[in-house]
Amino acid sequence: MTNSERKKLISTIGLLSISGIGRGRFHKLVKSFGSPAKVFLHSIKELEEIPGVSHSLAVKICDGYDKEEVDKIVDKIEQLKWGVLYPDRPDFPQHLLTIAPRDIPPLLFREGKPLENNEKVIAIVGTRHPTEQGRRFAYSLAVSLAKADITVVSGMAEGIDTMAHKGALDTGGKTIAVWGNSLDIVYPPSNKNLAERIKKEGAIYSEYFPSTPPDRNHFPERNRIISGLAEGVVVVEAGKKSGALITAEQALEQRRELFAVPGYPQATMSIGTNNLIKSGAKLITSIDDIFEELPSLKGTVLTKKFTQLPDLTKTEKEIINLFSDGPLQIDHISRAIRLPVAELMKFLLALELKGVVQEISGKRFTLVEE
Repeated sequence: MTNSERKKLISTIGLLSISGIGRGRFHKLVKSFGSPAKVFLHSIKELEEIPGVSHSLAVKICDGYDKEEVDKIVDKIEQLKWGVLYPDRPDFPQHLLTIAPRDIPPLLFREGKPLENNEKVIAIVGTRHPTEQGRRFAYSLAVSLAKADITVVSGMAEGIDTMAHKGALDTGGKTIAVWGNSLDIVYPPSNKNLAERIKKEGAIYSEYFPSTPPDRNHFPERNRIISGLAEGVVVVEAGKKSGALITAEQALEQRRELFAVPGYPQATMSIGTNNLIKSGAKLITSIDDIFEELPSLKGTVLTKKFTQLPDLTKTEKEIINLFSDGPLQIDHISRAIRLPVAELMKFLLALELKGVVQEISGKRFTLVEE
């Protein structure tokens, strides 16, 4: 962490640590004065001119923050080597910037791989006490999404969340977990090994400072980030008062597509999802229902673009036709067209140079989008 990065983090945490400064007031102050550091340079009178800033809060801001305590927090973040993300930086998840301004995290911490801005993301959430059918559906849906090169986001809670993460990981895909506690505390503890897998193959996000334990009030807050990161949210199973229903509400507020898995009318864990469907959520039984509502997520052969390339060889066309269902591992392509990998690479390189195919993570290739 450079000196300027440390100063920015100190002033951001300092402002957030002042009692009465929530996300809404934080964003208003920073928008008015330019940066968290500049907020502290203004007078009580100037601060009071900001909507929502009372005289007593302006006095608190002018009094400043506990520098020793904030330094300790920043030292710990630096020691833990967390990624530090700000809304005004390009590495901040851009999809989160489309939610209500008051809900955008002023600060996010990350362990694992960055979320690329062109990644396609679907959230899978549900009860901590699922049926065996619910567990299997969450897992199989995550497998299908991963095969389609779609990142799965969830909250790493026991039950549906856990199965969603595992389905994506077991398929070699990417998954993101959003926590309702700080990144240095694994919750639930039973998911410690899962957390390590997610850090290695995906990422974990949190907006909480080091040593912040899980709290029941944190989870609704966490859920707005889960839905905010995704283009659509799938609720697999949910009781009448399930926390997953909060995520569903937030998805609708954020104008995300909402999907729900139907269940037997008298089943306890289907009450919430059946009610969502009655209220307008899209009924889902497979990944095809997601593609129907969000066709941009589906990898398809861009035949119109390819027919404009007169110099495609017969083998190159055979390779292209394999991508109709999304990205493929190089070994799969090799077996499908019966070419050794070394020879296949020559054709893939030619297709890359023609702007038809591109290599993505894990020795996988996909079609270049128009």
